[in-house]
Amino acid sequence: MIWFRRRDNKTNPAGASPPSSPATGASHRIDVTAAGIRIDHTLLEALTVSALTALLGTPRVVPPEDPAPDERGLVRSTLVIWDDAGVRAYTRGGDEVSELSIRLAEDPAWDRSTSRDAREGHPRRVFTGTFTVGGQNPLETIPEAELRKAYIFLETKVGPWESTFSLHETACGALRSMVFAERFAKSNTDELANIVRAAAHPFREVAIGHLAPKRVKKPSGKWQVPMATEPVLEIASFPFRLAIVQHLMFDQALLVPRFDVHDFAQDQGARSFDPDEIGYEVIPAVRDWFARLPIPARLAAQVETLVLDGGNDIYLQLIPQWDGEDDAFAITSLTAADLAPFTRLRRVDDIGGFLGPGARTALIARGVTVT
Repeated sequence: MIWFRRRDNKTNPAGASPPSSPATGASHRIDVTAAGIRIDHTLLEALTVSALTALLGTPRVVPPEDPAPDERGLVRSTLVIWDDAGVRAYTRGGDEVSELSIRLAEDPAWDRSTSRDAREGHPRRVFTGTFTVGGQNPLETIPEAELRKAYIFLETKVGPWESTFSLHETACGALRSMVFAERFAKSNTDELANIVRAAAHPFREVAIGHLAPKRVKKPSGKWQVPMATEPVLEIASFPFRLAIVQHLMFDQALLVPRFDVHDFAQDQGARSFDPDEIGYEVIPAVRDWFARLPIPARLAAQVETLVLDGGNDIYLQLIPQWDGEDDAFAITSLTAADLAPFTRLRRVDDIGGFLGPGARTALIARGVTVT
């Protein structure tokens, strides 16, 4: 789901149609099921403006400020809003709805941080009926692992329908006030999940979209690990190996192919994945690729200076969401065999504090300047 990107969609409140007139304050029951979205007693297998209007009344329409296609050729969204029901739909100007959202609760903190024009793109009233996912309280349908990493959004799926819940900024503000390291440390406990569970209104809004069947293409083969055709380096320390690959592949362009995690992820056939959804853990398939990548021994002579920085390209290949606030890539120790091939290594700039005492000592013992 990309609701948080659409939130920036510029609309033109002045050009909006009049707000809905029927059934002010009408209460509805909405349930997300595997078969479709059930509103009261009607099951909608596909979402359209006409079907929603028949159930919810006449909507307020907010066209995009700029109706021309964007730089990618995509038509900007038109918002169709049922203010009295607390429901909003995204369309491309036609009848088909690409996403449905429901305003579940008032959120003073969100109101304070959101401009008046942006708020006009949301329903003016809160949904007053009953909203469920598969007939259940939405909180009960969210996987435990997802709850334990609660921050801004939580997702749950039923059949081909995905519901993305925006956490209530007022009730769950403690989550936003934590730095990443604190949230990460608590993600293996129930502390974050319990903040959500304890909130009277844990969710401000839910965005519902239909997941199109995934088309699987055969892998092209370009991301197969190259075969070694000459002597290669053997480096026992994986984090040190990454530092060497960073220098040779991303800094000097001497080691090919230059890895691209997004292209790699989309070229895995049935095992393709979205690397941005992995979270804050090393992607196993990427780790395996770098671990097996042959590094020609002759390239050791090209390593004179290493820069250990949390912003290095290679770390974001392994953990695209990584912000450098943990020790996932710490070099805790180095052996004489690890360092032996790098006879011209003279300096290591440890900007990110990656070197442990043992590794630092080993480098200095070989005459390497460590800063």
